[in-house]
Amino acid sequence: MKAKILLSFLLFSASITGFSTTWTIHNSGFTFTPDTVTINEGDSVNFAIATMHDAREVSEVSWQANGNTALPGGFQTILGGGLVLPAHLTVGTHWYVCSIHAASGMKGVIIVKNTNGVSDFLPQFNLSIYPNPARSTFTIKSSGISSGTLYYISDQSGSLKMTGRLNDDTTSVNIEKLASGIYILRVGDQSTNTLKVIKE
Repeated sequence: MKAKILLSFLLFSASITGFSTTWTIHNSGFTFTPDTVTINEGDSVNFAIATMHDAREVSEVSWQANGNTALPGGFQTILGGGLVLPAHLTVGTHWYVCSIHAASGMKGVIIVKNTNGVSDFLPQFNLSIYPNPARSTFTIKSSGISSGTLYYISDQSGSLKMTGRLNDDTTSVNIEKLASGIYILRVGDQSTNTLKVIKE
């Protein structure tokens, strides 16, 4: 009987952990190798890098500008790297840099794919913003969207102006630095999850 219970426990444990993978990213000089990885939700990433480098998650805007401003709630390793757990690798795109060598273009991307069986093309959530038009801030109200999901604000030509992460059900966004005009808010990686934002 004890053997059957032990076997059942081992099989159960294997079923929980058997589908996750730990991916390893190295460095070659001042380059992350590979610099782009696509992983599944629930996977981990191990940065096995030289002691002069770290890995810091940043916004896409900061990443494009070779900046190193930490993304609030994003991951950060110590010098020499370390393990980034699934809690910091939510579904979507994670932009990261070496905080010391970002200006030299030492950066990479981790793309986390949804594995829960729900179609990426059938979003199961509600999304709204208020006030709209807005002068300095607006609030994103979301239902059914994971906390930490990335949002993007682009102008009408498609140029990315801001990015950040959703909080729980409501997220306040400061748009004081944006010029007056019409912008597009996109939540997550699906182009259909968009709303128009008017800055007064």
